[in-house]
Amino acid sequence: DIIGAELFEPDLAERLCVGVAMGLSVSSVGGNLLFIEATKTKGSGRLMITGQLGKVMSESVETALSLLRSRFVRSGRGYGSRAINGSSEVLALLYSKKAPCDSEADANADVDRDPFKGEDVHVHFPAGGIPKDGPSAGVAVLLALASVLLDKPMRSDTAVTGEVTLRGHVLPVGGIRDKVLAAHRAGVKHVLLPLANKRHVLEDIPAKTLEGIQVHYMKHVDEALDWAFGKPGTPDA
Repeated sequence: DIIGAELFEPDLAERLCVGVAMGLSVSSVGGNLLFIEATKTKGSGRLMITGQLGKVMSESVETALSLLRSRFVRSGRGYGSRAINGSSEVLALLYSKKAPCDSEADANADVDRDPFKGEDVHVHFPAGGIPKDGPSAGVAVLLALASVLLDKPMRSDTAVTGEVTLRGHVLPVGGIRDKVLAAHRAGVKHVLLPLANKRHVLEDIPAKTLEGIQVHYMKHVDEALDWAFGKPGTPDA
């Protein structure tokens, strides 16, 4: 979460493009929108994280990237394969839950299935002058990275918060009241929250606020991918 003063955010539509996700954080003055930017360039598979982050937030970026990579390895198909056509099939691979292959040949082929093979990944948290830490940006980071792979922006009307595990489970986070209020103030129409935080919404957020924003709950990152990009095989995916 942000440790410092809230900064004015420009028009949301100008910020939300391919590789950008809108997260939520908490600072000393309340909730804030937290934009996460991701990109890839030709390189050696290095991960670069910038934005004056603490150790926990940096680890959440590493976790999200490892989760994405594991989906392609488990599918048994490489991202660069000619058999993969368009964002819909890439999204289908992101949903893949097949067990990892155990053969030596498959193990040696894992690197060829890495969707970021031969590329460096850079994840940036703007407002670099403000220290940030905490695990709650995990789902948003994953969506930003997925947007890069799909070459498709996520929904521009949605903000998200939640910790993500290597198995794709979404864990509860703190500051739910302030985060939802911040999204409401910014005109965000939808918020994705961990299911385990549902009671905090019901107990702590004014009913009038909930009338102006729709809250959706998730237990797994597949639900966030579904909402942000559409289900695999659907026309909008």
